[in-house]
Amino acid sequence: MKLSLLVGVAFLAAGGFLSAQKVEFYHNGELKRGTINTNGYSPLKCKLIIADQFKMSFIGQCEINFRNEKNKREKITLKDGEELKLKIIPDKESPLGKSEIRIEGVQLTARKKQFSEIAIQQEALQNLQSFSLGDVLQQLPGQYVQQFDNTQFKNIVFRTASGASVTGSGNIPGGDDFGNRAFGVQLMVNDIALSNNENMQSYDSANSGPFGISFNTTTNGGNLTPSQPNYGVDLREIPTENIESIEVIQGVPDAKYGDLTSGLIKVTTIAKASPLRLDASLREGTYQVGLTKGFKLKNNNALNVSVDYMNSLSDPRTSLVGYDRTNVNFLWSSRSKNGFTNKLSASFSTNTSKGKRDPDDLDGMIINVDNKSFSLGNNISYNFYQNGRKPFFRTINADVGISYSTQLTERRYWLNQGARPYGNSTTDGVYYAPYTPPSYENQAFSEGKPLNIFTDVSVNGSKITTSKWVHMYSIGANFRYGNNFGKGRYGTAGQFTTFSAAGQGSNGMRDFNYRDNVFATKQYAFYIQDNITKAFANKHILKTNLGLRYDLQNSFSTYSPRVNTSYQMGKFSVRGGFGLTSKAPSLNQIYTAPRYFDFLLGDYRLPGYYSAAIMQTVVTPGDNANLKPSRSWKTEVGVDYRFPFATVNLTAYYNRLFDGFTTASVHKIMDKAKVNVNISGTNVPTFEIVGTEKFNYLQNRIVNGYSSVDKGLELMASFKKIEALNLVIGFNASYVETSGHKDEGLYKISAPAIVDKDYEYGIYNDSRNKSSMARASFSFDYHLASSGLIIGLRTDHFLSDRRLNGANDIYPIGYIKHDGESQMIPENDRTNPKYQGLFLKPSEEKLSGLYNKTLHNIHLRVTKDFLSGFRLSIYVSNVFNLKAYDERGTVYGNFTSTSFGGNISYRF
Repeated sequence: MKLSLLVGVAFLAAGGFLSAQKVEFYHNGELKRGTINTNGYSPLKCKLIIADQFKMSFIGQCEINFRNEKNKREKITLKDGEELKLKIIPDKESPLGKSEIRIEGVQLTARKKQFSEIAIQQEALQNLQSFSLGDVLQQLPGQYVQQFDNTQFKNIVFRTASGASVTGSGNIPGGDDFGNRAFGVQLMVNDIALSNNENMQSYDSANSGPFGISFNTTTNGGNLTPSQPNYGVDLREIPTENIESIEVIQGVPDAKYGDLTSGLIKVTTIAKASPLRLDASLREGTYQVGLTKGFKLKNNNALNVSVDYMNSLSDPRTSLVGYDRTNVNFLWSSRSKNGFTNKLSASFSTNTSKGKRDPDDLDGMIINVDNKSFSLGNNISYNFYQNGRKPFFRTINADVGISYSTQLTERRYWLNQGARPYGNSTTDGVYYAPYTPPSYENQAFSEGKPLNIFTDVSVNGSKITTSKWVHMYSIGANFRYGNNFGKGRYGTAGQFTTFSAAGQGSNGMRDFNYRDNVFATKQYAFYIQDNITKAFANKHILKTNLGLRYDLQNSFSTYSPRVNTSYQMGKFSVRGGFGLTSKAPSLNQIYTAPRYFDFLLGDYRLPGYYSAAIMQTVVTPGDNANLKPSRSWKTEVGVDYRFPFATVNLTAYYNRLFDGFTTASVHKIMDKAKVNVNISGTNVPTFEIVGTEKFNYLQNRIVNGYSSVDKGLELMASFKKIEALNLVIGFNASYVETSGHKDEGLYKISAPAIVDKDYEYGIYNDSRNKSSMARASFSFDYHLASSGLIIGLRTDHFLSDRRLNGANDIYPIGYIKHDGESQMIPENDRTNPKYQGLFLKPSEEKLSGLYNKTLHNIHLRVTKDFLSGFRLSIYVSNVFNLKAYDERGTVYGNFTSTSFGGNISYRF
């Protein structure tokens, strides 16, 4: 087969055609930039490999005609076994080093790649005013422009109707449905995993569910919710300054990637020579300034330095609720003549969240969060294709990352409720309990020092068989280590549970030191991957990615097969994929501290002489060492068609989560002490234990017991630029149904509304949920490249948003007697009137959201480059100041209100 045919077929597979294409590449240690023409190749033993629409490489014996920047012809000769990697440069990209900053006419919108990947590159990063990575991702299918508020943490979920996609103002879903999906998103920067698994900044993980919200507050100045454990990486902490591209995999990732169940976000940064750039952004109560500079060093080295600061207020009229972020980043890249390439990154960041007390609310809560982190990452690669050698493995890659943080969270508020007894024993027993002061400032602290280490080593090779099957194979292993060396949770006397009268019992809290009680989590993984490509004589192309991954996560093993395949027949292609993924539990889910149940047996006080509270404490081990990873089967099928005017992608998917993290209500029985109290004059009363009696109580425990299903359709369309109008149009739409429930055996246990002499608790089936969502979005970008002008309109269409809260089953399926005996009720006897004391109050089946109404919103962006080096962008959300109400006449929470923002940058 002639090379020209191979080149043509390969580029049709990538969605384009190479003809007099501008490229840059390194050859013999020298950076070259110019034009390659496909008609100038010799039909020798050579193969073109397409990485994506911006990267390609030639492998084998090739003679390549090349015209450099000075318009002089050169001939690049590759020996058998050598490889030449090229980066494709958009036609309208300015030559390196020019002072003007014309807007690049490349990918104004997010676009789908080969399988389920969606790429956001270059100008598409600025489609929305972006203060962090979370803002950029709002242009993905199923997402929408969020109400702007940077004082609340931001994460993302993919392909689900379980909650707001990127969390927004006043709309942070809790619970297992949304939490499991947010927790299962993996974020990687330069192939190094960023982890929030070691975050333990909560104050009640022993008693709360796995996805509770901690240290949040609401004031007249707005809502504050700092970064949360168990919800994935806070996307506010990732600035967009040096991002070259973002790739989102919502479907089945390659076997290289693990510790995820929902999706993968891959961020790539780049170091290259660039002028000093100053950026400043402003929107509502948020401003951001940044400096970036790229240096070209000797011997094909480059260094990029950036500094970024952001300050955000929930309400610009007050300073009660605010968030600050500072980032300093260094990125150094190097290429040597002997086959080594290296990329070293270092970053230091701080972020603070402040929730001040309203001067008019003396009892208001104060939240202070102060986080500092340092991370170091290195990507190194060595090419064995040197001096004509043709080894089985072409390259070896090693990615190493380490991050260390200090996290201090403080909560304070004033209490004036009189002196109250509280439990403080850390062992089982009956004792005299201390009292709180009559009035005092209640303080609770959480101090964490998480450490995370990530390593990945792989060897990669390629082989072309005699029948022209191309194999790109790799074998690798990765290792993750997570620990927390912080001081842990601590606070003032009675900071959690106090009692106002004898006979009361409650789950209590104690100080808990992370450094002494938390053990490191370790994950080992081994994987093998083979990406196969075959171009047939009829120009049909088959691509199949086969992978197998083995994970050992905290002593639990998972074998994960991964398959993606596509078959292209000219302009039409079909594709499909399936695979298993897993997500290990976090430190905050495993190490919850012991559970304490405090019961006040008696409270005796003689003013001026004594106060004697007799307390009994029962301690239950609280750690969840047997918590398994959650798992998800992901399946998708799709079709793509390339019309003369657009490329359309339609995907159907079915994702099933099992072994998800949830809360089980556990029935406990204690031997409550019977005491005789001896009161003698003004002396402190004494007591003696004269017997015990059974006492029932409930405690929560985190378990693997949640299952859910997401199924839906996703449509993307990338239209070709209408040259006569200088217009670029993009479109995406999605429909998804989500259902979730706790596994059989995890029941709801609750006490009857009126005390019943026969039954202590009723046992009920846990409620199930079901929701669906349909959304669409258009983007219209008027792009006049010669004038450096973009005028863009983004539309959000809320077609349906339904959440069904079913009527609860009012009849018990079992009960627990006062002596602790449990008994299940036969199904045909559950409505028996003898159990009427356990019947629940019926609730109506409710359908919330949008079900017979559609809402539409429009957002504007205007960007202009000036030859002097200035670039100005103006953003308007909800440009027509539309108001959104649902069928009941209440405000629809997902609809963004009108706001204005702007960005200005200057290249010196």
